[in-house]
Amino acid sequence: MTHESLDQFKRKGSNAPIKRVESYQQELKKTPYKNGVVFVSPSKEALTEGKGYIISSYETLREKYRHLSHWTPNTFRGGTYYDFKRRIIKGHSRDNLKQINVIAFDIDTKDVDLYGLYLGCEALQLPKPNLLLETPRGYQCFFVLSTPFYISSQQDYKSLRIAERISDNVRKALSEFAPVDQNCVPFGFYRMPTEENILDFHASPADTQSLIQWSQQYEKQERRALFSVVPESSDTPQLLYRSEWYQALIQASGIKRGFHGASRNNAIMTLALANYASERPYEEAYDELDQFNSFLESPLSRTEFERTLKSAYSGKYKGVKRSYVEGLLELWTDGRTSFHGREGWYKFKKERKDRERSHYTEWEEDIINHLKNATSPETPFMKGSLVNLAQQFNMPVSSLKEVLKRSKQLIKHSVGRGRASVTTLTSKSILLQSIITLRKKGTQPWIPEEIKRQVAVSSETQFGFAVDAPMSLPAEWANSS
Repeated sequence: MTHESLDQFKRKGSNAPIKRVESYQQELKKTPYKNGVVFVSPSKEALTEGKGYIISSYETLREKYRHLSHWTPNTFRGGTYYDFKRRIIKGHSRDNLKQINVIAFDIDTKDVDLYGLYLGCEALQLPKPNLLLETPRGYQCFFVLSTPFYISSQQDYKSLRIAERISDNVRKALSEFAPVDQNCVPFGFYRMPTEENILDFHASPADTQSLIQWSQQYEKQERRALFSVVPESSDTPQLLYRSEWYQALIQASGIKRGFHGASRNNAIMTLALANYASERPYEEAYDELDQFNSFLESPLSRTEFERTLKSAYSGKYKGVKRSYVEGLLELWTDGRTSFHGREGWYKFKKERKDRERSHYTEWEEDIINHLKNATSPETPFMKGSLVNLAQQFNMPVSSLKEVLKRSKQLIKHSVGRGRASVTTLTSKSILLQSIITLRKKGTQPWIPEEIKRQVAVSSETQFGFAVDAPMSLPAEWANSS
């Protein structure tokens, strides 16, 4: 899970043969990059009090893991202690991350269909989770990356921001199939894997580049981004820099680094985007935010400040995101001021009603939305001739055929030829949700044999079970779950 990012042996007091340790240390000297550390804690109670240990070698990790409850599977550059005697650990902050090794998420309940979670991954075209752990209150899932995200401040933590967006998107997407905790710290502490709590392990890592591409596609479908843009308008721009939330935030001098989504970098980026969206001159925004940065207890360096401001004024972004403003206000102000404005800011494109032709992805979305309204868990299919279905979807038959040909989300099966043919149509997500719902009721959905074969082959290939399997966990999980 950690991609060889720790030392193999203890730096002092190793039990390994001396020659082997010396040889390894000589090899380390030739490596331009230093290994990192992981933070661990012996119990949930100790972790709540901030108590733990810093481990820099696999030798120590092997010796201690049975006596530990939590750890950070993502590696940090180093660590120290606020209080060495009491073991109050310091350094497990966002800006001290060395590399992101895993994308993980929590499920804080045992009342969950684990089949549904795995089927959800297939419906979303996500890989199978590499590791499934049982916790006292629920489960934890991990995608182990084939290539870690290496974190560097030289590129304004770009790789960290990409990893955060993937984590946000994975949790949001899978929340439709399981009660995934969307508020947990994405790269913090998780349960230590042991022989007792591992329910499932899949050795082939998740392809990092494929996850990046999946995340980009998911954001396009959701029409959102970390900082999105407002539609072009002839109206006078809203003067966000005069709003109450802006004035409250710009007077907060205690903003520090290391807080996910609510750090000083994010505060300056958010304030700068508010100025840019208001069409305020760069020089005016620079002067005001430079003064704000100077009054911070721990200001950004001049280089990092100017990089952040230029990024906001680069033209890539024209708006702020509500959740980020609310997080900053909640953490760094007295809480009396709230965000008032649009929920989201979207990239401008020509309105669909103003275009002569719809995009195929839009037609696909129309069909899926229609299917959601016209079907139920008991009957997840629509049936009819292609002409009849096209009329219901309000699109040309030729376009419907092309959408069905291109789509990876829609499932169809046709019986007969010509005008007498009957097409059975559903989407992967609707079908899988139907299977999950009916399994919970102890019944099996009716699925046409041809569609069953299509989906079952894919399910068995990736997940080891068939679509019409009974509602029970795999045999190898029986003793643990």
